[in-house]
Amino acid sequence: MAEANPGRTPKRRAGQRRIDLWLASVAVAALGVGLIVAPAAVGLSVAGNTVLDMWEELPTDLPVDRPLPQHTVLLDKDGKEFARIYSENRTDVKLDQVSEAFKETLIATEDARFYEHRGVDPLGVTRALINNVTSENVQGASTITQQLVQNMLVNHARDEVEEQVAVGVTYNAKIREAKYALALEKQLTKDEILTQYMNAVYFGNGAYGVEAAARIYFSTTAAKLNHVQSAVLVGMLKAPVDLDPFTNPEGAIERRNTVLTVLEQRGVLTAEEAQAAKDSELAVKRGAAPSSCGESKYPFYCEVVREEVLTNKAFGKTPEVRQERFHLGGLTLTTTLDRKAADAAQAAVEKALGNTNRAALGTAIIVPGKGHIAAIAQNRDWGEGKGKTEVIYARNAFQVGSAMKPIILAEALAQGIPTSTRLRADGPYRSAKLDNPRGGYVNYGNRDYGVINAYQAIRSSVNVYFVRLIERVGVINAAKMAERLGITSIPVDQLVGREASLALGAYEVSPLEMANAYSAFMGGGVLCQPVTVIKAVRTGTKEELPVPDPDCHQAIDEDVANTVADVLKEPFKRTGTLGPRLRPEGREAGAKTGTTNDFAANWIVGGTPQLVAAVWLGDPRGGAQYPLTRLEAYGNTYRDLTGSEVAGPVWQDTMEGALKGEKKVRLPDAP
Repeated sequence: MAEANPGRTPKRRAGQRRIDLWLASVAVAALGVGLIVAPAAVGLSVAGNTVLDMWEELPTDLPVDRPLPQHTVLLDKDGKEFARIYSENRTDVKLDQVSEAFKETLIATEDARFYEHRGVDPLGVTRALINNVTSENVQGASTITQQLVQNMLVNHARDEVEEQVAVGVTYNAKIREAKYALALEKQLTKDEILTQYMNAVYFGNGAYGVEAAARIYFSTTAAKLNHVQSAVLVGMLKAPVDLDPFTNPEGAIERRNTVLTVLEQRGVLTAEEAQAAKDSELAVKRGAAPSSCGESKYPFYCEVVREEVLTNKAFGKTPEVRQERFHLGGLTLTTTLDRKAADAAQAAVEKALGNTNRAALGTAIIVPGKGHIAAIAQNRDWGEGKGKTEVIYARNAFQVGSAMKPIILAEALAQGIPTSTRLRADGPYRSAKLDNPRGGYVNYGNRDYGVINAYQAIRSSVNVYFVRLIERVGVINAAKMAERLGITSIPVDQLVGREASLALGAYEVSPLEMANAYSAFMGGGVLCQPVTVIKAVRTGTKEELPVPDPDCHQAIDEDVANTVADVLKEPFKRTGTLGPRLRPEGREAGAKTGTTNDFAANWIVGGTPQLVAAVWLGDPRGGAQYPLTRLEAYGNTYRDLTGSEVAGPVWQDTMEGALKGEKKVRLPDAP
């Protein structure tokens, strides 16, 4: 096929000026008979100007370089696609990726003189103008170039007038559209215009562009479309909704056959070929078009990625810029999703509670030293209705119970208070410096432990020990340690320093932040900002774009981190809250359970130097109103749940599955 814009010879320039004069005259004629209903809106003024001057005052600049919305493709850490996010289902293709049959059908039907005119077809415009003035049956005369102008402005109109051009319902709009079309033909070649048009037009059922349409209606690609299929698709351009072959097959066949008749008249098909095509079945075959997070195997992880794109300044300095980037898409994002970890976590939560249990499990997995969010899992399907939600539990804050105790220990170590520090751990205990509950602080089951050290206190999760410890280190200092470990939900500036309940997890923290905080213990004190996106490229050009900086840094002293990690081995000992049976098989690990007041929620947080997982168990409607005093799990009935009974096995199954086949790495010993 020929390309546009050969050399601008004097003869060609004179021809262009005659077309401009003719179009301007049509505009004035239309103005004279009242067809231009708001001449001021498009800057038309006859008085004191020649017809051509009036025409040349119209603008010509179009947002040619602004891309149309594309897919954003999400890849896991191994480069395999797991989701597509888009506002419009469009996949751009090059001209040579579209079948000749489709190109022939499109040009023959929509703009037979496409490679001859210069953006506007004078013959077509004159015929349509005369018809529309004298008849009630309105005719169109838009070329492919003019239709591309409309599609550009549908997405990128810069003012109200351009919005009218995008709709094209007034003569004002059509005249300005013509001027834009002539200018566009000077900027792009014919093949470039045709390619952009084929990628822009809407075919119904959410399919933008020929590639998406081929997949939606025929489960094929644009490169494989034949004349019959092309006739269906091109025929739909007239009215994509009304001529939907899925809902109106009769109308679609009738319109297809009209297009096939045009192909016969234009010499694209012989009479025999056209008739055989008309006699054929419609043969549509609905194809899959994964759209948004809901259709991904990992919908909640996908949603975390989407939120990162919309909130992280690496993707744009302002919310508006980030929203536009997300809307336009055209990106391929490599994420930190670890399918093995994600599958293990999902299987674990479903094995425990199923997807319709009134209680919920939310799991977050972090890679220590990198901040990579390896997986998000919960026992719900994506969507609305029973057993479904679009709330990501791993990002929601809940009371953490005793899972906060290692953070208090970290502050004590940072202040030089060693793990050998022995404190009386009998209850009830009433502090002279801190707030006390009615009756004082007691241990679980009202048990007395005598005088114990930090190892014993973590092993049995002794409340009184940690109330006494936070009394020593200071509530504000402990809260600032949590902040240093990436926990943002504790209102440090609002504390008065008497809130001993901080040590027992009375404040709310999300599973994602808890997993990240513990990752510092497993990773030598290094803390990172949790991220999902580690590489971003423009899909078409492969240009690399900025991605979020995990800002990995030494948050706490390495000796402090290693000591906490060493202490966290204690719950897996014979008398610990978890016991040996819940340690990942054949691996050394550290973890801490948590049970909030009145059994409102259960936790377990911990891991290895390779992965850290936080598991929350509770009722999403509110733990205080719907406590875990009675729960069906694993086919059994549990009463007054603690972290070791359901959350513990979920964590164990998650860790064993996520680390299956991986090297066994020991936790560091305390200095």
